[in-house]
Amino acid sequence: MGRRQRSNSDDSKLGSGARVARIQELIREEINLVLRNEIQDPGLETVEITMVEMLGDCARLWFTAEGDDDRVPALDWAKGFLRRHLAESLDLKRTPDLRFRRDPASRQLLKDNL
Repeated sequence: MGRRQRSNSDDSKLGSGARVARIQELIREEINLVLRNEIQDPGLETVEITMVEMLGDCARLWFTAEGDDDRVPALDWAKGFLRRHLAESLDLKRTPDLRFRRDPASRQLLKDNL
């Protein structure tokens, strides 16, 4: 995977809120790409990151997945690999700690379909 290029002129035009939103979206896209193409864990095959929320030096990643199995332990196991990939591909000054949470909307969908 290649590095994504950041444009300093783009950052200067954006407010800090817009920049954070852009970084959150880049993190979501990159993690989904890695989950689909580079991680071979069958427990993570159906995991998709739906939202990223930056909280200081950590990023809370909300995800959906088929079934009712708890995917957080498998995601936590892959966390180091995912952080290294983010550091390389997004060229961030500081790579946030990743914290995974199941998207509450996916839980409700699962309950409604039972």
